Amino acid sequence: MGSAFFCALQNFAHAGLVDEIQVYDGEINKPGDVGLELHVNTSPNGKSSQAFDRERVTDRGLRITPELTYGLTDTFELGFYIPTIYTPQYGYEFAGYKPRIKWMPIQAKSNQPWSAGINVEYAKLKTGMSESAKSSEVRFILGYEGQDWRLAMNPILEKNFSPRTEHTPELEMNFRAIYKQEGKMKGIGFEYYHALGLYNDFSPASEQSKQLFFVTEFEFKEGPFKDWDMHFAAGKGWDGADPFTVKMIFAPKL
Repeated sequence: MGSAFFCALQNFAHAGLVDEIQVYDGEINKPGDVGLELHVNTSPNGKSSQAFDRERVTDRGLRITPELTYGLTDTFELGFYIPTIYTPQYGYEFAGYKPRIKWMPIQAKSNQPWSAGINVEYAKLKTGMSESAKSSEVRFILGYEGQDWRLAMNPILEKNFSPRTEHTPELEMNFRAIYKQEGKMKGIGFEYYHALGLYNDFSPASEQSKQLFFVTEFEFKEGPFKDWDMHFAAGKGWDGADPFTVKMIFAPKL
């Protein structure tokens, strides 16, 4: 059973497109509930040199990705991303699509704060959006919902399907720590993203992508954005990452 599961992980990959920058926690839609999130991020002084033919580099680019979600059961949630991208070189483009499924068998409750699950995602992207047009990822989810803190960790295995790219899964480790607040601002904290390279042969430390974001989160109960959740973050990157990135997530309650 364990070896079969590991073999399944060998079929998953790094997509390359920076459409979603997010640490998954224990949140999941209730059965029958439909959700919408709008992911927005930009890098004012990002990467400007192309690593492959017609690559859409991040410098002065804008990525806008609507995500639709549906609660299938108490423990399963479906999602579908529609990534779009603007670059000064190519203008505004539809980038492809990404379906996903999330399974959360352990969820935080009043008598226990832990949640755990897994998210599986497939990506089909247009030429220039990623070195591999087809890719997928397995994202493990561990969350903690305490009285004062919301914590989450995502080990991620990613793999390209293109015959021209490396097929060994890559490993990324993402972390999140949010201190809960009262009122419109519901939390403040940090997120850390670290792409290490091939899971069995890490890249040199100076080539590993590292980003640290300062995060604020809001929940509006009245006004023009009544029943909206909003996430704002600014992040510093170093080594293989863009030097500065701003990201936002808007989530109206449907």
